[in-house]
Amino acid sequence: MSDIKGTEKLVSILIVAYNADTFIDKTIRSCLEQSYQNIELLILDNKSRDNTVDVITSFNDPRIRLYRNDRNFSPYDGLNYLIERAAGDYIAIQDHDDIWFREKIDAQVTFLNDNQDFIACGTNTYFFYENRNILILIDNPAVADIVTHTSLVFRRGDFRYHTDYVLADEHFMRRVLQRSGKIACLQKPLCVHRMRADAKNLSSYRFTLSTKNIKDFFMINGVTIRSAMYFCYLLTRDVLPESLVWYIRKNITLRKKEWISLSAFKDRHPNVLL
Repeated sequence: MSDIKGTEKLVSILIVAYNADTFIDKTIRSCLEQSYQNIELLILDNKSRDNTVDVITSFNDPRIRLYRNDRNFSPYDGLNYLIERAAGDYIAIQDHDDIWFREKIDAQVTFLNDNQDFIACGTNTYFFYENRNILILIDNPAVADIVTHTSLVFRRGDFRYHTDYVLADEHFMRRVLQRSGKIACLQKPLCVHRMRADAKNLSSYRFTLSTKNIKDFFMINGVTIRSAMYFCYLLTRDVLPESLVWYIRKNITLRKKEWISLSAFKDRHPNVLL
């Protein structure tokens, strides 16, 4: 556990929240209960229509700063809004329905402090498919061009999301951050990314077919066999039968990844709030 010192770097955690009252309590708790305690938690409520604000304000913690929109921003406009108000030396991105392991920020701050040639780092991440009670461990190379967005921590600088790109998070990592340094992926799972049973994740519906989106996709990802397979996945996952999508995951695209049941995950990680 990190000791709080006057010289310890501040980490600004950013959450853009929208209609997240079912999940955001655990998300906030996983941020506030980090072993690295020198944090501020900036939350933008994106004009939620449920009890999200009530859940946020139920926390009595001076590290939380809540902002409220009178109109609905895009998630990436919301992140830019929070970046401009963040005071931290490091910026950490969190989704309103995802969970962090307690040691996540500590491990990333330690890495970035010790490796000045890296502009950012992420971690390996469990993808939790609620409708199947299955978690799949997604790992990236130790030096990566992209990491799971909810695992990302980067050095404070003049970095902003380009919101005209539909895949703005991928553009941010591959085309914005990497101009200033390398991106690492810690070879340890320290996040859980929730693939919601109601299919309301941004990632579930953000890519639509258009000339602009196709052009942007290959500008961001390059023209390779891997990017072509990813492009086909984005186009077909919402039109193929769910049983076929899962067959492809199990036997082709994710067959070499670690699959674990929800009950086994809880036995292995009893302190993770799922």
